[in-house]
Amino acid sequence: MYWIIGLIVFLLLLPQIVATYQEQIFYRLNQERLAKTKSVNVRQEIENEDGSIDVQLLALDGLLLHAKVYPRENPKGIVQLIHGVLEHKGRYDDFCRYLNAQGYIVVISDTRGHGHSTNQKYPHVMMQTVDELIFDQVLVTRFIKERYPNLPLSLFGHSLGSMIARIYLQNYDDEIEHLILTGTVTPYPLAPVGVFLARIVVFYLGKSGHNALLNALNPGKNDTLDWISYNLDNLDHIAKDPLCQVRLTNSGMLTMFTINARLKEIAKFQCKNPDLKILSATGVDDTLITGGEKGLAESLDTLKKIGYHNITNLVYPEMKHEVIQEKNRLQVYQDIVAFIENKLKNEVK
Repeated sequence: MYWIIGLIVFLLLLPQIVATYQEQIFYRLNQERLAKTKSVNVRQEIENEDGSIDVQLLALDGLLLHAKVYPRENPKGIVQLIHGVLEHKGRYDDFCRYLNAQGYIVVISDTRGHGHSTNQKYPHVMMQTVDELIFDQVLVTRFIKERYPNLPLSLFGHSLGSMIARIYLQNYDDEIEHLILTGTVTPYPLAPVGVFLARIVVFYLGKSGHNALLNALNPGKNDTLDWISYNLDNLDHIAKDPLCQVRLTNSGMLTMFTINARLKEIAKFQCKNPDLKILSATGVDDTLITGGEKGLAESLDTLKKIGYHNITNLVYPEMKHEVIQEKNRLQVYQDIVAFIENKLKNEVK
């Protein structure tokens, strides 16, 4: 009897040991690759008729990251954008053009496994580790600073992008002057359980499948799109967008649980830039992802415990998860620009 219990424990713990070891090896390997990278390898650059530029950046592991640059003369600064899960950079074109018209160079990339940042190893919504997502954005930051030196950089992240942006802060908060979060994902109490189970599923059943148990643990598992937005045109565009019609793989679910769990690992944040200006902009009816008033308070309190003190919290009435896609999104656009230009008041003490 005891040997059966021992065997079960071994079979449950083995995936945890292997996953932890692989994550550590991956992190060290890519830290070395990043240190050896003297300049970002731009594989392709195409200027479009509207003046925007499509670029392909060679990631540390050889994946081609597809990005778009919105250049302009005499810029006030630069905004780097990170989109959410199950979407792509094209959905942010209107917002990017608004920022560009306000005087900012804008750079947005397709997160690996999304949009056009895919290959055989990384088909749609295949994400394998949290750190690869962070290193990709660090690479984009390097590209920006090589191409446009000596300009203030603001980092924007929506939903999954808001989590990537917060983990980015662990080692790189001194690269940016402003952090803007929308659809600010709250730390999920069951995230550590999700990590434990997802490691088992990935180890024994593979990375690319779709597991019902993991999906049941996903707080964003709602089969309808109603929670995303009040804007029916926005929901219609999502429903018809082939790049949004995908499901998270087992590996993708593991990545989502892991990055959420890491939001609370306060000791891992170096907080080199405690004066970093941070904005959270959410819809009052986005309770599923932000956790409502209680969830937002936990998200912002975590940032304060890390050591950040310049935090502004805006909650918009009659809005859900995608505040920059709602019909009255212009107010959000204007507030974000005002925040970047240090003209917005409403700080959370």
